[in-house]
Amino acid sequence: MAERIYTINIRKATLKAPRWEKSKRSVAFVREFLKRHMKGDEIRIGKSITEEIWKSGNQNPPAKIRIHVVDREEEDKKVILAELLGVAFAEEKEKKKKEKKKEKEEEKVEEKKTEEKIKTEEKKESKINSEDKTKEKTAILGVVYLVVSWRSVNCSASWLSFISQRENIL
Repeated sequence: MAERIYTINIRKATLKAPRWEKSKRSVAFVREFLKRHMKGDEIRIGKSITEEIWKSGNQNPPAKIRIHVVDREEEDKKVILAELLGVAFAEEKEKKKKEKKKEKEEEKVEEKKTEEKIKTEEKKESKINSEDKTKEKTAILGVVYLVVSWRSVNCSASWLSFISQRENIL
């Protein structure tokens, strides 16, 4: 794996091209230059290079451009990657994005697990609370009914309304 920095004189290519095709011809010239100097099978020119060439339009590309070139072996091929000097390679950016996505997915999975644990704990607590409430309700109602049956002779309408309200509350 070799890394090199080249200063490419694009003016050579633009002098021979008609004015309406100068930037297009410049990008092709960069590709030819890299093929000639790096001797690779596949050449990948970065977005930053084409943007820099096309920055001033089709008829006025820059005279010179400095690029950073790396060659890599991929599946029995020599692949050449080129970007403007000082710009990170697109593949490295993609790797960083993938790593961030994996981290986010792991965080989401952890959050879901904690939420599930909290929900199960809440369900257990609610079951315990509901059992306690039913026990309390039956105990209170039993006491009320005992009182009512004990005073069945002396019950008034207000006492019966109090009991009915108590049953609705519980």
